[in-house]
Amino acid sequence: MEKMYTYILIILSYSLIQGCTAVEQKKDISVQTIPNVIITTDINNESFSTTDEHALIYLLWHLNNVRLQSVVMEEFNIYGEKKLESILKCYAEDFHNPSHSFQENNFPAPNAIQQLIVKGEDAGTKKIIRLSRQNRETPLYILVMGSMKPIKEALFLAPDITQNIRVISVGTGIKPPNEDVCGNLNWNGWGRTEIFERFTDLWWIENDWAFKGMSEGKAPTAYYNNVINYGALGKYLTESKIQTINLEEAIPIMFLIDSNINVNHPEFGGWTGNYIKPFPVERPNYWVDRAKTKKWNYRKPCNSWDLADQVLEERKTNIILRRDDMFSSLLSKLNKLYSPAARENS
Repeated sequence: MEKMYTYILIILSYSLIQGCTAVEQKKDISVQTIPNVIITTDINNESFSTTDEHALIYLLWHLNNVRLQSVVMEEFNIYGEKKLESILKCYAEDFHNPSHSFQENNFPAPNAIQQLIVKGEDAGTKKIIRLSRQNRETPLYILVMGSMKPIKEALFLAPDITQNIRVISVGTGIKPPNEDVCGNLNWNGWGRTEIFERFTDLWWIENDWAFKGMSEGKAPTAYYNNVINYGALGKYLTESKIQTINLEEAIPIMFLIDSNINVNHPEFGGWTGNYIKPFPVERPNYWVDRAKTKKWNYRKPCNSWDLADQVLEERKTNIILRRDDMFSSLLSKLNKLYSPAARENS
C-alpha cells in the first residue's frame, strides 16, 4: 500500500512540475519586450522613395512599440534629406497638437528622433557596429528598407556582432517572375549575397516575394482613403506620387509590432506572411517566405522556375489574407492617437 501511495505522489509531483513548466514556457512565448531597432532607408532614391516614405510614416505611428536607436540614410543627398525633414515636421506637428495624444502614449519627442538620423553608408556602418556592441543582453533589430550594404560592411568589419543583431529585410533574394528572368541580381546588390554566403549563423528573415501582397488589388486604396484623415502625417500621404498606400517596405516594422507574432518563432506566421527554415542545419536562424508546394527549390530557385508564378501568388496570398487585420489594428491605433488624452491601453 505504501508503495502505491509513493507512486501516486511521484505521478502527481511530475504532473505539477510539467504543468508549471508549460505555464512558464507559455509565458516566455507571450511576453515580448520592446525591441531595439535600427532602420536603414534609401529614401534618397527619387525613383523608389515613395514606399520608404509610407513605411516611415507607418513607423512613426508605432514609435511607442519599438525603441528606435537610429535611422540610417544610406546615400545622403538633398532630395532624401528634404523628404525626411518634411515627414518629421509632420510628426512634430502631430506630436505637439494638444488635440492628439502622442505624448500621453510615450512617443519620443521630434528633436530626439532628429538626433538619431545618420547620413551616409560609412556613418551608418559605424553606428550599427557601435550599437550592436553597446548592449549584448538584448538583440538589435536591423530593419532593412534599403540595401544590405551597410550591414555587409558592419559584419565584415566586426563579425563579432553577428550574435547580437537580427536582420529583417524586404525583397533581397532573386527577383520574382513578374519583374525579371530567373538568376538576375536582387534589388539589394552584392551586399545581400556576401552576407548570405559568409554569415550562416546570422538571425535573418528575408521577406522575399510575399511583401508584394501588401499593395495588391483595390484594398490599399480604401485603406489610404481612411488614413489620410489622421493628422499632418496622414495629410502628407495625399502629396504622394500615388493615391494609395504602399506598405511593402513596412514589412519589417509590421513583423515586430504584430501582437500575434512570436519573434523567436517566425515560422508561426502573422501579418507579414508565413515563413520557413529552408536550411535548418546549416542556417539555423534563417527564414524565408514559405511556398506551399514541396517541389519549390529554396536552395536553387532557378531549378524549379517553372513553379515561380505559382509560388509568387502563394506567397502574396499569405499576406493578402491577413492585411485587413493589420489595417484594422492601424486604424484602431490612429483613432486613439488622434483623440485628446486617449491612452492606447485605456
